[in-house]
Amino acid sequence: MNDEYLILRLVEAMREAFQQPKIEYVPDQNLRDFFGFDSVQFVNLILSLEERLGVSFGEAEVDSIYVVGDIFRLLRSKLPKGAE
Repeated sequence: MNDEYLILRLVEAMREAFQQPKIEYVPDQNLRDFFGFDSVQFVNLILSLEERLGVSFGEAEVDSIYVVGDIFRLLRSKLPKGAE
């Protein structure tokens, strides 16, 4: 997948999980800065990404996520480049 497509899918999942339609991709934004952030929303985000993109995250990978860019880099490492 190309980066633009991946960012679009990530933003869609974040908007749904955090119920904020105006979320944009800001790589260094801390996930806990989203209004109303809680662990349930975070789990919903992870599950949504796994379903949308056909990937699976391990516990250690999930524990390493702090900012939006962490999710992107993790997804980038799991998905083949150029395939959509």
